[in-house]
Amino acid sequence: MRNKYKRNLTIAGIILAIGLVIALVYILILYSMGAISIGGKSKPPNTISSTTSEELPPQTPEKSDTYNGDDEKFSSSDNNSDDVNNSSPTPTEHKQSKGIIVLDPGHGKSSSAMSESEKTRDGWLYNSQKGGWGEWRHWKSGTTWQDCLGSGCSGRAPQNGGCWYPIGAGDRDKEPQINLNNTLAARRYLEQMGYEVRMTREDNNTNPSMTERLKYCYPDNDTTRPPDADAFICIHSNAGGGRGSYYIALSGTYDQAGIPTDYITAGNTLGADINKRIVSETNLSAAGSNGRYDGYPTLVLFCKSPITIAYMEIGFFDNASDLAILNNSADAIGKAVAEGINDYMSSR
Repeated sequence: MRNKYKRNLTIAGIILAIGLVIALVYILILYSMGAISIGGKSKPPNTISSTTSEELPPQTPEKSDTYNGDDEKFSSSDNNSDDVNNSSPTPTEHKQSKGIIVLDPGHGKSSSAMSESEKTRDGWLYNSQKGGWGEWRHWKSGTTWQDCLGSGCSGRAPQNGGCWYPIGAGDRDKEPQINLNNTLAARRYLEQMGYEVRMTREDNNTNPSMTERLKYCYPDNDTTRPPDADAFICIHSNAGGGRGSYYIALSGTYDQAGIPTDYITAGNTLGADINKRIVSETNLSAAGSNGRYDGYPTLVLFCKSPITIAYMEIGFFDNASDLAILNNSADAIGKAVAEGINDYMSSR
């Protein structure tokens, strides 16, 4: 009997010891969570060191702030700088494009170096009756993206020319790289100004047809949708005995569908604004009639563009003085082109 009594006391002691241990552990847990205090001092609750933006409530401006129309930008109406909490995060500024500009570096890979698949890829057509590869100069009158096929159009063409434009007419040697250098510089400055820029080519391994280049006037090059670009600028250099820079003026009849009512005036204004900057900010002089050339208004791009277009002839690459400027001043020329475009866009 006595042994049985001792065994029961031992079991009870073990149970009591276990209970005390459990209670002590529970007390320590509560203390670590800050739920209880010991000696009058509370332990702060655990905090999360980093929080994702999804976990934060949306921030709203103070009542003294005024919404200025930008989705994520607010301006304070309180001019007392002493009241500003400099430790507060600045709301992210949402930048909206000032406009969409298509830049077209003229020419490209020589047609003699292009395979048939490359010519097809770049939008050129093969026409045995016309003697090979090329494209149609016009849309059918009152349409876009319907080639005239030699009839049903204005029929405008250069002297001794016709509705067909042969691929070889665009072959150049020095000019493609000069044009590309100037255009890449112009793109850089335009993007710094806040414009969206689309390039019709970015290297000399392609030579898009004039028609193919115009696809960049449309969102995602989708010609079934309305054009969304604001201006199309062709950047070329010249040859043939002369010097200086000019734009080729539009004039006469352009009958493609959807062009602005001020298609001619707007294009000539854009060209003039760009050329003024080139002449004032580089060592190139004004060629033609005060920077304007009126002798070639029948260009394919003039006859097919759905938006305001300017066609620049920047310097004469067969003139040693101009060529030196073209080879050494691409950045200045590109900056001038961008500023001229911005002058035009700011005035619209």
